Amino acid sequence: MEQNKITTQQIWFGVFLVILLTVGYFIADRWTSKSETGIRQEIVESVVKEVILKRPVCPDTSDAFANFPKVVLANNLNSYGSGGQFVNKKIVVVKSSGSGSQVACGYLYVVAHTNNRPLQLEWEHPYIKPSQFGGHIVTNDAILKRETNGKTELLFNLSKISYRILNSDTEIRKADWASLLNVSDRVEFEIALNTVDNRGTLDEVSIAYQCWSPETGQLTTDCELTTED
Repeated sequence: MEQNKITTQQIWFGVFLVILLTVGYFIADRWTSKSETGIRQEIVESVVKEVILKRPVCPDTSDAFANFPKVVLANNLNSYGSGGQFVNKKIVVVKSSGSGSQVACGYLYVVAHTNNRPLQLEWEHPYIKPSQFGGHIVTNDAILKRETNGKTELLFNLSKISYRILNSDTEIRKADWASLLNVSDRVEFEIALNTVDNRGTLDEVSIAYQCWSPETGQLTTDCELTTED
């Protein structure tokens, strides 16, 4: 019986094939490692950027309120409810401007009274509705709630506004008005006082705000809120 003979040419071809496969595996492994390293680097950079550029928040205290610029939305507004409608409801447009900066956070400030007395918060409260994200303001979430000189003073975190669409609603909704002010450069507000006393008065409704740059993550002073009646 004849035996198959392995020629020198076949041996060298086998050696070449082994070398080729080894080199190919080394190149593929290096390429895959670089690709995975690049992906990991992109993920790290994305996480770092998200942490660094996270929008600043305002604390749930009244300490910073006095140091922020503010825009007055209503002043000495006689308003009340009658027949299921608001009398002397005010419509005001809040305009935002600035060189790339946005509203980071802020506060809603309200002072009101009826017939030379503070509000009875069980049934009297401000009605403030920017776009479709507001209504009867829930005063239980106020940062500051006090009575001074026959008036009620209320302060809310602008990023945590609680409200009811209808006064009779049981569902309480929440909205971030700081973010809302960045969606458009013009936001329309409806403002009134929920009381049946025709001497109801909103002494002041204003927004205090802090600006920041989404590009750098730094606090700035070059954004501005103004009103257009």
